[in-house]
Amino acid sequence: MSAASDRRRERRIRFSWPLWFGYDPNGQLLQGKVADLSRSGVAFLTAHDQAPAPGSHVLTRFSYPLERDTRFAMGSYLHWAEVLRCDEAAYGQRRVAMRLHQPLPGEFAPVDRTPDKAEAPEPAAEQLCSV
Repeated sequence: MSAASDRRRERRIRFSWPLWFGYDPNGQLLQGKVADLSRSGVAFLTAHDQAPAPGSHVLTRFSYPLERDTRFAMGSYLHWAEVLRCDEAAYGQRRVAMRLHQPLPGEFAPVDRTPDKAEAPEPAAEQLCSV
């Protein structure tokens, strides 16, 4: 996809993690797998026959990585989302794109992992393992 045709206003991170969605807060949840995520939207894959229809609002639950200086952390989303698109995907699946009703908190920062020129390079594996 070229930059001119990209409709995204925010950077996204790609990762594969379980996601659950349903239509009733006390009802059955169906499972999907996150494909990519931004502060205001998520795309996921789910079985063709379980995909929610565009325009519907579904209760959505998933975890996502947070940027922390020295440790790995996860955030959690449990709120409603609006289904924007539902496209065919491989192997009997559909790719569902949704807008989150409640954006992820400001500490969520999908970053480009390209090292900065001012940033010191990571030590070689031999340096990490030497005693």
